[in-house]
Amino acid sequence: MKRLMKAITAGSLFKKLITSYVWLIIVPVALIGWMSFKASEEVLMNKISESNRQTMSQIDRNVNTLLDQVTAVVNMINLNPNLEPYLLKQYTDPYQKLFDRAVVEQNTMQVSLAFDWMQFESFLIGGNGLIYSQNEIDETRNSARLLQLQKEQAIRSAADRIMWSGVQASYIKNQEQTNVFNAVKLLYNPFTNREYGIFVLSVKEDSLYRIYRDSIGQEATFFILDREGRYVTHSNRELVGKPADPGIVSELVFGKEAAGISTLYGENTLTSIKYIESPGWTMVMQVSVHSLFKEVRGLSRNILLMTLSLVVVSIAAAIWISRRIAMPLVRLNQRIQAYRLTGGAAQDNKELREVNELVILTTEYEQMVMKLEHTIYELVRYQEGKRAAEWNALQAQINPHFLYNTLNSIKCLVWVGKTEFIEPTINALVQLLQMTVQRSEDEITLRDEYVCLKHYVYIQEIRLSRKITLRTYVDEDIWSCGLPKLLLQPIVENAIFHGIERKPEEEEAVISLYAAVYLDDVRIEISDNGIGMNMAQSGEWKAEDAQKPKHRFSGIGMKNVHERLQMNYGSRYGLTVHSTPRQGTTVTLIVPKRVLE
Repeated sequence: MKRLMKAITAGSLFKKLITSYVWLIIVPVALIGWMSFKASEEVLMNKISESNRQTMSQIDRNVNTLLDQVTAVVNMINLNPNLEPYLLKQYTDPYQKLFDRAVVEQNTMQVSLAFDWMQFESFLIGGNGLIYSQNEIDETRNSARLLQLQKEQAIRSAADRIMWSGVQASYIKNQEQTNVFNAVKLLYNPFTNREYGIFVLSVKEDSLYRIYRDSIGQEATFFILDREGRYVTHSNRELVGKPADPGIVSELVFGKEAAGISTLYGENTLTSIKYIESPGWTMVMQVSVHSLFKEVRGLSRNILLMTLSLVVVSIAAAIWISRRIAMPLVRLNQRIQAYRLTGGAAQDNKELREVNELVILTTEYEQMVMKLEHTIYELVRYQEGKRAAEWNALQAQINPHFLYNTLNSIKCLVWVGKTEFIEPTINALVQLLQMTVQRSEDEITLRDEYVCLKHYVYIQEIRLSRKITLRTYVDEDIWSCGLPKLLLQPIVENAIFHGIERKPEEEEAVISLYAAVYLDDVRIEISDNGIGMNMAQSGEWKAEDAQKPKHRFSGIGMKNVHERLQMNYGSRYGLTVHSTPRQGTTVTLIVPKRVLE
């Protein structure tokens, strides 16, 4: 216990673990809890706002459907050409008046039957002063109210539009307690420039109420205001038709947007506003969030108590876990310190200086990592040296092989007495050596390799005393791609010695070089029109022993090219041979596309 208390007070690993656990538990939990309480209110407001938007959107679609149907009824009456003569006709014969009234009302009744679900009544006020309706109208009061519409200047000033009125009493006799809103349209003939009546479509306010009554919850209030600030409809049925509080009207006018649904966040309410342009109405839904926040705060207190309980349990678990982790390290540290101070004999009773238990383990680990890195470095150096030696061996192998064949060609010139070609042949050889053997870099561009091929082909033309045509089909952007030095020369040499040299002299000798992009690599083909060989012979260069010369060319060049490609770029690269007897041979190389600067 004494050692444990000393380790804690001295800043040991055990004390640091306990402190870390406490800070990592209490501080984050308190911060997260506080942030979660604040965020929960914001999330709840966003959820309520989104839910209100969806509800308002659905109600808005249904209300607009109702208004569209009202507009359709009005337009059907407005576009009926049969009504104008009857609405302007003056009557002296009561029987003819009764008969014509039946005709007009029959026309309006046909429209009513198609839209009877809206609970509306229609009225036609003719230019002759007569009122046409399927329902009975109080002649003393309601008829006067309808005829008063003929004097409304606003209706005449907007002959091409429907005028919408707020909620008022019904025009039907004995139904004056029923609230309705009206769509009024001046009947106007643009061809004769003559007004012949007014059409009034009176829709029961209950049609609006049925649209939203089942869509809002108990905590919500829904209403629609007209242009004068009166309630067209209200979830509180007692307020329908009454003027709204001026403060509410000004707040809604300030907060609503020209289009879309806008949201106002109050202290205890959340208000969603939607403007309906055609009638000039403002649709409003208010939700009380006070009771919801009260439930959230109660839930927050429960979460806080649960969190504190978890913190106490976590601290107890942290102490137990820390002891299990730290005590073995404390004992190990004391033994190591005692060993270092006493020269090997552990003394438990001797006072030791304060240390961090992880210092020793960290130091030993760093030393181990340093030794491991050194070992890996030495191994990499060894592998790189081995690879460089193999590469140099292959390069050294191809150089004497190439020089042997070239000098042998010059010797043949002496034998056949063509001494005048010796000097240009040696000059071509010197230029060839300058571009390949004397250059220090391991790779050259395809263009430089092609220049070397031209010098080499010239030397062979002198030796064979025949024209060898070297044709190229290379994409312009491939000329700068890098290749190992003397990669293509052994293949051209093989084509000359084994294909073209054995071809009759009177036949044309052609060697073709093709190069194009192949996926992410470069595909190079060297073809000749020599005597060719069968498929068994085309694979001999892989199986032949390079130490046993065969004919003039032992296969060293082809095998060397294949091995250099795989050593330099990987096993997926290399060359393949395809040959047809008496037609020629094609050697295909795949190399990575690497542009040299």
